[in-house]
Amino acid sequence: MPAVERIGVGQMGAGFIGQVHSLAYRGAAAARRRVGADVDLVVLADRDLALAREVADRYGWRAVVDDWRAIVDDDRVQLVDVAGPNHVHVEPCLAAARAGKHLLCEKPLAPTAAQALELWRAVEAARVLHQCAFMYRFIPAVQHARDLVRSGELGEVLHVRAQFLLSFALDPRVEMSWRFDRAVAGAGALGDLGSHHVDVARFVLGEEVAAVTGRVSTSIDERPGGRVTNDDAFAAIVELEGGATAVLEGSRVAGNHGLTSRVEIDGTRGSLRFDFERLNELTVSLRGQPGARTYLVSQAEHPYSDFWLPVGIQGQHPIGWADCFAHQAHAMVTAIAAGTALPDGVPTFRDGYRVAQVVETIERAAAERTWLPVAYEDATPAAVAPVPAGA
Repeated sequence: MPAVERIGVGQMGAGFIGQVHSLAYRGAAAARRRVGADVDLVVLADRDLALAREVADRYGWRAVVDDWRAIVDDDRVQLVDVAGPNHVHVEPCLAAARAGKHLLCEKPLAPTAAQALELWRAVEAARVLHQCAFMYRFIPAVQHARDLVRSGELGEVLHVRAQFLLSFALDPRVEMSWRFDRAVAGAGALGDLGSHHVDVARFVLGEEVAAVTGRVSTSIDERPGGRVTNDDAFAAIVELEGGATAVLEGSRVAGNHGLTSRVEIDGTRGSLRFDFERLNELTVSLRGQPGARTYLVSQAEHPYSDFWLPVGIQGQHPIGWADCFAHQAHAMVTAIAAGTALPDGVPTFRDGYRVAQVVETIERAAAERTWLPVAYEDATPAAVAPVPAGA
């Protein structure tokens, strides 16, 4: 791919996560790590034009439309960002790939693993850059945890534990929304929350999931406006290909949890712990050392320490959740600007598909009350037909 001086962005979705993405592009463009090209927010699409206009005014989008097809057809757009509900990821991504446009798509990549595989094969055939928005990978503390694990600091990893607990859906008076509808969202807590921690385990350990078992449940199956058709909570036991065991739990009906997201990793030489509500911190305990050490992952040697401001001028400044989305956007726009592949570790549609396959296998294992191996398909040249331009 040739280097470019300007990157035109078109985004589908002006809701909550679309607003976070909009802010992220502004942050990426303003980072001390220069993009190498102008980031131009060309057009924002949402069926709610009033909302789209308000978001465009706030973040600097040049135009708004109510049909995502206008983004794909716009010659000024090189990067299509798909930030709408899960069921509207597939068609825009396929159309953008056919038009030769790079893609950044929210997770879950699609409501089903088969659809996620279709998307991965399409973008590979089109030879466009593609990123699935597993934003945990762009949290400095999570990247630092990966570096510690991959360097052998913890020894051989034996156990991973992760919880993602919310209480937003505990009240049965919470109205029916797309998140509770399998036809729209796919899996519920398992797909929305669990997919993050499935990917964190894969990312930090550098291993795929080999086999799974689990249980899924729906505590509230009727809500004002409709019937809930996906899960409220799940618990899974996961075997990674290197032999480690991961225990994953998630719920959207968990007591009084605002946003509890924890990851713990145990190895033969030590342990580490990350807590999302303490975003900048990592706790590490090594055998032979007294107690555990909790420290800010914001020193000069840590990931993204040079991203926003000069390091160490006035101490160690913490970052926020939205900043990590700017890290995510920056990875994509700098690769487009330079005409290179995405950096190592940036999640692609391959990762989106593989996590979707794990999620579906957990669901099947829960239904059958058994262990199941996770079987992955690939985007091999023989399996991928080129996508005709303009098709």
